[in-house]
Amino acid sequence: MNRLTQKQKNNSLLGRDPNTALRELVNLSKKLIELADQETQSLVMNDHMKFAFTGQDKEVLAGQYMKASEEFRSRLEDFRNADKAIIAQLNKLQAELKDKTLSNNILIEQIKNRAAANTKSTLFTVQELGQRVQFNNVEERV
Repeated sequence: MNRLTQKQKNNSLLGRDPNTALRELVNLSKKLIELADQETQSLVMNDHMKFAFTGQDKEVLAGQYMKASEEFRSRLEDFRNADKAIIAQLNKLQAELKDKTLSNNILIEQIKNRAAANTKSTLFTVQELGQRVQFNNVEERV
């Protein structure tokens, strides 16, 4: 085994067996879906702290998922004869993950737009009040 092959093996997230590797991708997908559900719950409940912590966990897991996906693509030929049921399950999970991510992005955009509108309204109100209020000039007496 040459050095490059050994290095690839050492940095590998997925098992060498194609079906094992697919199961690992399935598990990563399930974990990401679970985190997406937690994000949705945090957004709906307006729990920004929980959302932030979930986002940190998701960032780490998404990095692993990206690496595993790259590895999968680089070994595509290995998966041609893999268990079709696992491939179908993975495809279904990836579609679900895509839908949940899209929904969460829409929720985040709505929250961002509401926050921007509230900020703008507050600034306008403060500006309006500032124009109405007159402060007495206080002269210092020596």
